[in-house]
Amino acid sequence: MVLTLYLSSKHHMIEKQSINGQEVWLKVDPYHVPRSNHNIIPTEYFTAAYYMREPAADATDGEQIKEETGELKLFESPVAALSFARKTLEGTM
Repeated sequence: MVLTLYLSSKHHMIEKQSINGQEVWLKVDPYHVPRSNHNIIPTEYFTAAYYMREPAADATDGEQIKEETGELKLFESPVAALSFARKTLEGTM
């Protein structure tokens, strides 16, 4: 079962998914990258986080998906962020 909530006031999306029999909430947020040259694209990426319990609409305490270096993992689309987060959790849950 997939339930998607679009929260336009905060410009993020939270999607409830069932992964390996457990309910998980995946959150995607926009992430602006300042560029000295505005002609370089993209300037907006997306980050992903997950929650093992239903988060509040303004939740910021989820587990962020990060690179091996500890930096936030940036994605070029919300779909890429959700797909990567799901595959990561499928392998660890």
